[in-house]
Formats: sequence, structure tokens, C-alpha cells
Amino acid sequence: MLELLWPVLVALALFAVLGWTLARLIGLRGLWAAAAAPAFTTTVAGVGSTVAGWIGMRWSVVPALGVAVLIGVVIVIVRRVTGSREVVRFPRRYRWWTLGVLAVTGLAIALLIFRVLGAPDAISQTFDNIFHLNAIRYITETGIASSLQLGQMTSPSGGIPFYPAAWHALAAIVMQLSGASIPLVINAMSFSVAVVVWPVGALLLARVLLGSAPSVMVGAGIVAAAVPAFPLLPMDFGVLYPYQLALALLPVTLAATASLLGIGHHAKRLPAGWWALVLIGALPGLTLAHPGGFVGWLALSAPMFVVFGVRHWRASTSRSRRIAVIVAALVYVAAGVLLLRALRPPLATRQWPTESGMGEAIWQVLTVTLFYPAGAWLVGISILVGLYWVVRERSGEVMIAAGMWFIGAVLFVAAEALTWGNLRDALTGSWYNNWPRLAALLAVALVPLAALGIARTADAVTAVVRRRRVPAAKRLTLAIAASVIAFLVFHIQVTPQAEDWANNVYGADEDSYLLTADETALLERVDEIVPQDAVIAGSAYTGASLAYALADRQVLMPHALMDISPDLELVNEHLADAVDMPEVCAAIDALGVDYVLDFGADEVHEDDENPLPGVQELQDSPAVQLVDSEGDARLYKVIACGRG
Repeated sequence: MLELLWPVLVALALFAVLGWTLARLIGLRGLWAAAAAPAFTTTVAGVGSTVAGWIGMRWSVVPALGVAVLIGVVIVIVRRVTGSREVVRFPRRYRWWTLGVLAVTGLAIALLIFRVLGAPDAISQTFDNIFHLNAIRYITETGIASSLQLGQMTSPSGGIPFYPAAWHALAAIVMQLSGASIPLVINAMSFSVAVVVWPVGALLLARVLLGSAPSVMVGAGIVAAAVPAFPLLPMDFGVLYPYQLALALLPVTLAATASLLGIGHHAKRLPAGWWALVLIGALPGLTLAHPGGFVGWLALSAPMFVVFGVRHWRASTSRSRRIAVIVAALVYVAAGVLLLRALRPPLATRQWPTESGMGEAIWQVLTVTLFYPAGAWLVGISILVGLYWVVRERSGEVMIAAGMWFIGAVLFVAAEALTWGNLRDALTGSWYNNWPRLAALLAVALVPLAALGIARTADAVTAVVRRRRVPAAKRLTLAIAASVIAFLVFHIQVTPQAEDWANNVYGADEDSYLLTADETALLERVDEIVPQDAVIAGSAYTGASLAYALADRQVLMPHALMDISPDLELVNEHLADAVDMPEVCAAIDALGVDYVLDFGADEVHEDDENPLPGVQELQDSPAVQLVDSEGDARLYKVIACGRG
């Protein structure tokens, strides 16, 4: 796994140079700066790549740096004009606890990711990964990374006017700077997001809502590493790399929202205008990584706005101020409903069926059995204990923690089990009515409440120990030992089963879904055989189109879901018959097809429902000549139509 180290360091350096610098200029320090850096970097990449597309500039680290510098200059000017010198940080006396918890949490997640991947350049053997792999190659080749233009890879006619491309834009820069292969870069991005971005954000949100006590940090770290529905599930199901990034950025966005509303601990150390700037700096990145993250923010921030409204209602001393609160609440609800409707994907993509009955779905929430067969029931107990402490404390902050969990649970249950179709679509249509996506969102939403249950219970036990006059050094030793044991118990309780489940997605053998070991071996030789300017035909459903990402050779179908021109349809259906069909030769000439990768009829979805007879099972076709093979995977040269 040492091969991952260099692209991981490049990705983290990118977060530091682009995002951490901006966070420091705004006045964020410590954990706040570390959590905000990836969000600001993603915003720079998402916005910068779009602007670069508008002005015709190739996407690279240069325009990204340009956007970051421009934003930084504006921040510096505003701070000087306003005379602002405020900074925000958590108490430094707990920094070693913070660093220790982040290290242990990151290590636990890192080991899980390593075991799932199996190899540093392993690829996810899933349908969506065809697009992700080839999109990075497309960006580095064309210089186009705009969310308004990336869809042209599969729809040159403009049929895909928007595709969230911030993750791909970042991955392309990491590839350009590191020189690593596309599979290595993708795994480095996933590793960085899962091991660094996610734990830092989870700890930040917990500390904002629950305070800076070591028990809060330990509780948040334990839970962040103990529920594989996040960050592992988006690497397993889908595959949902952009969604993984968006959900990892969600905690810092929620923390900034709470601070803007004057909610939480240390929320008022910066003026409201600067907190608004932090939120504005995070939201575009969250949205351009994946709109599902933005809708997640709309949903999970609702309890914060409720608490904010209730506090202002109680503080209002006049009728006019209370009317203003009511009007603001109505505007907020109306805006939220409009955004939910506007951000729903097309109906054809929202047809995911329910998975289980209502009772089973609720049981899965209570036992935290989210996607994977083994439940994180210790986390479930922590949530129930957390609800007990919510009832005891009844502060706005702990109620927000409970509200976030409740909203996440309702959305998950609705997607998995609600049979009232219109209501289900209204609630979860923005996530395609896809319950695994809501499982990942719930895994994010439950962290503060579960951390509350662990932290307050630990504080109560500590108070008992302190009353028994146990020396401070011994108390510290016991606290560290108990924290490590809790990390191990919570983590081991469910992650081995999730690892076994997810590992099947990344293995490359004779039964792999997308690329078998033979097909992978053949692709590794394609760039030695096929000239740089040649075009390769083949079925995207069988993985043949990955010659673009893995061998840097042009392919006719960079993805299975794309515009099919009449010429492309002719080639897909009849290339094998080109000797007897002159019209096929015209299509071959128009598209410049020189080679064909024939990976048989086995498709990524194992249904063989998308046969392309013109480019499959070509062993008896006089239109092609075998050039190389590995097992059942074959590379042919087109010899018909005067190309022999």
C-alpha cells in the first residue's frame, strides 16, 4: 500500500494549499481550519473548473490557484477595511486529546480501507466506476472539468447539461501533480476523504454541539469509525465517490450553520458575517461534489433553524418581532420545499423500490444495521443513552443532535420501507429514493447523538472516580485505556463483516463483475500494441471501454449510458459483418475504428441484457484479426474495409 502514500500526500497538500490557507485568512484555527480546508478546496475546484470552462482555459492546478488567490485577496482586503482580527479555535488544553483521537480514528478507518482494497490500484468492479475512471482521463486529456461540460464525454450533444464534477476536478489535479495512475488516484482520494476529512469534520460538529471535553472527542471518534455505512458504503455501493466527498464535508457545513445562528460552543468568537462567509465558502463545494450532500444539509440543518427560531421567539418582546419570526419561518420552509423539488433528479432515475417492511426498517435504525448485515448495536445503545441525556439536559444543542438523528432515521425508513409512493418520493426523491444513500446519510447524522451518549456517560463515571479521590495521573491512565478499549470493541463489533462484504467489489479474478484478471492483464498491454491515435471499439458493459482510463487509448463508448449515433449503432451491431455490409465500412471510417476489445458477453450487472453482437464473440469474424489475448479476453485489429 506504500504506492498510495504519494498521491495521498499530494491530495492532502492540495487541501492545505488551497483550503487551509483560506481558512486561516478568515480567522479559523486548529480543528476549525483543518475541517474547513477540504470544503474550501472543493469549492475552489468546483467553481474554478466551471469558470475555466467558460473562458476556455484548460483545467489544472494553475486556475485552481488563481481562484484561491483571488478569494484570499478579497478576504484580506475585507479584514483590513473592517479592522477584523477575530479568530476562532477550541481550547488548546485539549489539543493532544484531539490529535490522539484523530490518529486512532484515522488508523482504524485506514486499516479497514486497506483490507477492503486489497491492492493500492484495485478498482471498484461496479457500473458507475466506468464513468468515474474515464472522466478523470477525459479531464486530463481535454482540460474540461466544468460541471456544465463534463457530461459532454458521454453526451456531446449537450443532453447532460449538469454533472457535479468537483470530485473529478480534484482527482485530475492530484493525477497531474503526482503522476500516479487513475486507479491509484481514485483510491488516494477515497483514502484521504475517509481517513482525514471525515474524522476531522465529525469531531468538529460534535464539539460545536456538545462541547470540547475529551469525552466528546473520544465519543465522536469512536462512532465515526464504528459505522461502516459511512465512510465505507459509498466506496462499496454505487460506486459513489463524489457522494462520499459531499457527506464528508457535511459536518463542517452543519457546524458553520450552527455557528452562524449563534448556536453551539464557541459559536460567537467570530462575527456573524464571517460565519456567513465560512458557510458560503463550504456550500458550493458541497453541492458541486454531489447535490445529495446539499440536500442533506437542508434536511439536517432544520433542527438548528428550529432552535434558532424558538430562541428568537422567546426573546421577542414585541408583537412585530414575533411576526418577523413567523414570516422568516414560513420563508425558510417555502425555500426548502422549492429547493427539494428543484434538486430532485428526473423521475426515471428515482424508481428505486422499497427494500423491506416498516418494522424491519425501524429495527435496522435502532440496531444501526445500515446496509451491511451486521448491526453496530453498541452504537445503537449509545444513541438510546444519548436520548436519555437529551431528556435530562434539554438544551438546544443536544436537541439538535437528537433532531438530526431523527431526521436521518425518518429519511432512511421512508426510502427503505414507506409504501406511500408520493410521500416517499417527496421525502427521499432527491436521493433517487435509494435507501443505501440514506443509510450513509444516517451514519453521518447519528454521530453527535451517539457521541453524546458515550460522552455524558463517561463523564458520569469519571465524576464517581473523582469522588473516590483517585489520583489525577491514574485517572488519566484509566481514561486513555478505556478510550482505546472502547475504540477496539466498537470497531471490531461490525467492521470485519463489512470488510468481507465490500472486499468482493474490489477483487480482480475470473468472477469479477467489471474486469476479470485476464481482461486487466490484457489492458495493461494495450498501450504497447495500439497506436496513440487509434480508436478502440468494444462494449462498455463488459469493461472494454476502460482502455481509455487504464491504457490511455480512445474508445467509442466511454460509458454505457451515452448518446448513440447512427454510425456508432452500426458498429456496435454489425462490425463483425463489415465484409458483407458496405454501410458498416462507412461507419468504421467515419469513427476511425482500428481495434476491437472483445471481453465476451459477461456484463458488469451479470444480466447479459445489452448484447452488442458487432463487437462481441468475434473469433469467427473475417472483419478482424486477433492481435493479442489473455484467457478469453481478446484484442482484434480491424482488417475489413481496406484496413488490413
